[in-house]
Amino acid sequence: MTNKNSELATASKSVNRNGELIKLLDALKRYGPRNLSLISMLTGIPRETVRYKVKKQLKDLGFTIQMIPNVYRMGLTRLCAILSFTKDGLKIARNILEELGRNSYLSYYGKIAFSNDYLVLINPPLRWAGMFGELFNNLQDEGIVESFEISEIKEVGYPHVSYRLFDFEKGTWKMSEEDDSASEGMVTIQKVSSEEMTNYLMDSTDLAIITELLGDAFRPLTRVSPTIGRDPRLLRYHFQEHIVRKGLIAGYVLNWLPSGYYDPNLSRVWVRTDTIPAHKLDEFTMAIASSPFCKFYQIVEDNTLFIYLLIDRQFSPAIQHLSNLFRVYGVTGSSFIVERVASFTLTKEMFRDGYGWIKPKTELIATVNANNILAEGETKS
Repeated sequence: MTNKNSELATASKSVNRNGELIKLLDALKRYGPRNLSLISMLTGIPRETVRYKVKKQLKDLGFTIQMIPNVYRMGLTRLCAILSFTKDGLKIARNILEELGRNSYLSYYGKIAFSNDYLVLINPPLRWAGMFGELFNNLQDEGIVESFEISEIKEVGYPHVSYRLFDFEKGTWKMSEEDDSASEGMVTIQKVSSEEMTNYLMDSTDLAIITELLGDAFRPLTRVSPTIGRDPRLLRYHFQEHIVRKGLIAGYVLNWLPSGYYDPNLSRVWVRTDTIPAHKLDEFTMAIASSPFCKFYQIVEDNTLFIYLLIDRQFSPAIQHLSNLFRVYGVTGSSFIVERVASFTLTKEMFRDGYGWIKPKTELIATVNANNILAEGETKS
């Protein structure tokens, strides 16, 4: 379990001496990685030291920073669906979902292990949200989908884990049932807002910048410029005056993934609770977010909670910690491991200046894939 990385040992001594790295992590959670001068001023850490730690040391330690867009202020909503495919439908399930990810508003899918089910997240514009229920109905009529359930997400939270719980010498998290310091400054929350979804202010340049920074929140706009085909000065203007001032960024979240997001040893687990009474919901979500392995949670219309865990190294302690929280709060639910996970970002092809988000061609996806199944069946016969 011991991490012998020399950078880690050096950082450990620094943290034990004056907490400098912890101060930097807290500032990054609050202000993001794009204004190092401000972080230097607020933390008292020299600017060149801040630059070194942000650009080099944090990455060497396995810390990453994720930019969280405010999808509601971008004119989008959030849907969560579980699709159960038929035996034949399962053969082309990934093709359908990949198509929805590339050319529509699907943002994530994960195959639920030991089943024919997929968990799917969709971020459509409000006026097109109903089309996805129609799509799944059509797939059911065509014998591709056995059954499905789809719900609107009314709140999503991204925890800011306290890095005071991180053991820099061992490279592990210290989890204590008595220690509630993990909830400090705790969650970037987005709640459903029909007003924001129908009165958003954004253009294609804003969307292009957000899409590029989703992949790397540290990426300088001078390196984004050739990809987008816009002058860096124009991009800086859009970033500050449109994206920042209009709140299109909900916040930044720090993660610790020493072997990278695509490490095959990472465990990806979803936990779905039963309906939680309203008076217990806020307190329980605060407790759940105290787990350093909780990447985000979603609350759907009936106060059911979907919790996404990304666990590195400490699988058994993480599950035990979460189970204890469920027991303490009297909450029940079920868990499932996901495989074949894929995420998608929205592209400029889905947005048109002067018009907004375009209508997805979901009916073509259903028709094409239904024909594929029929053709395959005729070939076998």
